Amino acid sequence: MLPQHTINGDSASLSLLEATSLLTTGSNAPELPGQLPLAFKWQPFPGQARGPFERKLRYTLHEQFHALLLTLPSPMQAHFPQLYNHAQKTFAYTLRMLRLLHLTEDEQTTIAIGAFFHDIGKLAIDEDLLNKPGPLTSEEYAIIKRHPAYGARILTSLTSLPDVALLAYHHHERWDREGYPDRLAGEAIPLGARMIAIADAFDAMTSNRTYQVRCSPQEALEELQRCAGTQFDPRLVQLFRASGFMPDHRTSTARSYPANH
Repeated sequence: MLPQHTINGDSASLSLLEATSLLTTGSNAPELPGQLPLAFKWQPFPGQARGPFERKLRYTLHEQFHALLLTLPSPMQAHFPQLYNHAQKTFAYTLRMLRLLHLTEDEQTTIAIGAFFHDIGKLAIDEDLLNKPGPLTSEEYAIIKRHPAYGARILTSLTSLPDVALLAYHHHERWDREGYPDRLAGEAIPLGARMIAIADAFDAMTSNRTYQVRCSPQEALEELQRCAGTQFDPRLVQLFRASGFMPDHRTSTARSYPANH
């Protein structure tokens, strides 16, 4: 379970906390051991509250992302367009799951920011390697696997984002302990990192990439389900499916989640 988090710092962070107060799932109910902190009943945003919340959150993250970008060397900035698009979609998919969990405002804020910045470490990796169309060599994959540590290092340098680095660092851990960088397993992986892993994978599988053929949302959901209990938290996979991506029918093609992501 993700510990209590507090976002301190500039006015943008304070605005972010204010915006997140719109995301309320109920009273502080006790959590049963071993269970996800699910809200007792579905409580979607009221129509008038959902729009302002998401606009304010997106605006704040957009501003923070650009502020960070301006501090980086120009070769890193070249990765910006693709990375920013992926950040937006991973953030949006994570928000869908957050609405079904009974978490504090600080926890929701930390996870939402973590989803947006989870791949920021890829700014430190050569763009040609990130977009290599063929399979990676073991040496190349070892370089790709450094991006969570790079991301955590970048994020810990930002005083307004002190708690997000942990999620960026662990978003490639696997439920079965076969992930990286620390080979954590099961609920030892921070809850937010487990959520981001699913949102990240769904966007990677349904996006056009030089190293893979884009698959449909239905196929991506089936792949998430196939990897539930090995790569992904099985309860969070079900939560993701319940958040609005249930396929209308099953397909016969299973696709492996690419290592190049």
